[in-house]
Amino acid sequence: MKNDNKYTSREAWLQAATNSLRPYFEKLSYRLPEKIRFAIAFTSGGKKGLAGECWRPESSADGHYEIIIKADRDDPVDILGILVHELVHALLPLSAKHGKKFKAIAGRVGLEGKMREAAPGPVLHERLSSIAENLGPLPHARLDFATRSDAPKKSGVRMLKAECSAACGYTIRLIPKWAKVGLPVCPVDPKHGRLRCILPDDSDDDGDEDTGHVRA
Repeated sequence: MKNDNKYTSREAWLQAATNSLRPYFEKLSYRLPEKIRFAIAFTSGGKKGLAGECWRPESSADGHYEIIIKADRDDPVDILGILVHELVHALLPLSAKHGKKFKAIAGRVGLEGKMREAAPGPVLHERLSSIAENLGPLPHARLDFATRSDAPKKSGVRMLKAECSAACGYTIRLIPKWAKVGLPVCPVDPKHGRLRCILPDDSDDDGDEDTGHVRA
């Protein structure tokens, strides 16, 4: 790869890549749409979403196609392969999906494998490697979906064990807040009395905030 950065944004890089691919598509008698926007971000399925998506102009307020490539990818040639896949979708109606029409165009431009995951074959891969070389570095770094600095933390509320004083075997778990309010009577036999539970010190977390996360 060349060291000089020709493009300062991922979108500009992908736009330039598409412009480099236009003559190739036109040589095969396929004219790509002019109004296309690009992004490297989360696809609609989030962390488990598709590697790429092509949203049709009917979904856009100003009639653009929107091609989104999942941000956990960072290899330029791999990203260009996903771009070609989505550009093929841009040539077809939504109803075509990955059927016969998609397969016909995908095969001609050099995509191989199962159509839902169609990727560049050797000839197209070589072409995309050349385009990536000419474009220079992709201004993007892989986003690690396994880490999130702003992800909500688990509350760490400790569940307490309450059991029958008569040892009948009845056991429940509850947060300290409710254990301090009062323990229930054994439902197996009221004569067994209230359940017993070791309560935490007042300095411990009493579970006032119910976040849906508990620690057993």
